[in-house]
Amino acid sequence: MADLNLSNDISELKMFAKQKALQCLRDTAHMSAEAAFHFCRSKFSRYGFSISDDMSQTEALHLLRSEKFWFKKIKTLATQKMEEVRRQLDLINQAKSAYCSVDRLKQHQWEKEQAHAFMENKWFCSANGELISMLDAYNSNVSNPKIRRAELMVRVKGTEEFSKLQGDCGWFYTLTTPSKYHSHYKSGKPNPKHQKLSVKDASEYLNSQWRKARAQFDREEIKVYGLRVVEPHHDGTPHWHLMLFMPPEKVLRVTEILRHYAMEHEGNENGAKNSRFKAEQIKDEKGSAQDYIAKYICKNIDGEYLDTDKYGNDAKVAASRITAWASLFKIRQFQFFGLPSVSLWRQLRRIDGKIEDAGLDQLRLAADSSDWLAYIIMMGGNNKRKAERPFILEYEKQIKAMFEDIDPKLLSNYAYNNKPRTILSVTAKYLIADKGWTLISSPAELGDCPPAPRDGRAVEPGSAGHRRLQADTR
Repeated sequence: MADLNLSNDISELKMFAKQKALQCLRDTAHMSAEAAFHFCRSKFSRYGFSISDDMSQTEALHLLRSEKFWFKKIKTLATQKMEEVRRQLDLINQAKSAYCSVDRLKQHQWEKEQAHAFMENKWFCSANGELISMLDAYNSNVSNPKIRRAELMVRVKGTEEFSKLQGDCGWFYTLTTPSKYHSHYKSGKPNPKHQKLSVKDASEYLNSQWRKARAQFDREEIKVYGLRVVEPHHDGTPHWHLMLFMPPEKVLRVTEILRHYAMEHEGNENGAKNSRFKAEQIKDEKGSAQDYIAKYICKNIDGEYLDTDKYGNDAKVAASRITAWASLFKIRQFQFFGLPSVSLWRQLRRIDGKIEDAGLDQLRLAADSSDWLAYIIMMGGNNKRKAERPFILEYEKQIKAMFEDIDPKLLSNYAYNNKPRTILSVTAKYLIADKGWTLISSPAELGDCPPAPRDGRAVEPGSAGHRRLQADTR
């Protein structure tokens, strides 16, 4: 790794990636496929990279000879490592720059500007001439922060309503990492207990403790469902908020299990009892589950409806820093569990008009009217495996463009994209229309074929871009 300068700019990293890809191609041209694979993988692993074990040698070798693949890996490595260096240099904390560095924020803003400029000049055209700009498509689905926030609040509201029908109770838990993962105190002073562990190390620690807790829930047949929110402390160290619903008789045991794994390591260090694990019952007199979780959703998306974060920073500025942090470290900020597929919900909301099968059409109407409660009920409730659900979304495999020239017999599942194709129920099979969308640079590319007017209603804010969500997002 000595030949890789992580402080290089984008053009220099691209040149480095190009050199490595060419070396893999040139130096293995005379080798057998197996020997070439081992040679290239060895070169790749020098930079801390790895190839998935379930990938075939043929497709892996194809990637290892790809400049684009090398550049993506090297760019991610460089940006993450440089941010960790800034963290160690006392540049990321409440006293200097909360959540992420100034340089990372500028980089993230530049990336968003580049993406916006790209989308402004790209269009999707269907096989029958229907035309929509890429920017309109972005603004009408959950990539749009406003729509993302609205959908999350709709799902929280419906989940809480479902829990009350079930007689379940809601609890709010906060889990954070041992002191050794935290680089700084809020004052900006370095934490002497910090062991140079990275943001990714802290994230993996929390994930591993959660996996242990869920495994224990499974062993004891405890059914919980709800939402996990991941957000950073001022120094970039992640922590979790869990909104869990469960039968009242399971509360003590669930809390006991979560506390055990939250305190499993260095549980006796100073301050651990007060900061590492917190549990609070969601009580109607204090507010609904929406009230408990809304500020965390808003804070971690765009800061809307908030004035400041918990450190006193402007909420919108804080949100931009948090999203820059999450994007850099590939943090999944929000995750529901124990509940039906939101992918099917989004597909149903894209359907214009009635479905002949009455049961499936009722499910469509629930999604169409933003009724997550009805959707949960019609999908069989909480904590069901996919095979146990009355409705499922089936996917069609499509070979990724980069692997189109390779014999399909030599490819693994990694080489395919999954495209939603059908919605199945016990009595119906609904085929999702394939309009054959292609990406073009300008409507002028259509030549003498004028685009057809876009069918259906106007796009409004809402999940997947078609229906306005009904929940109060405040």
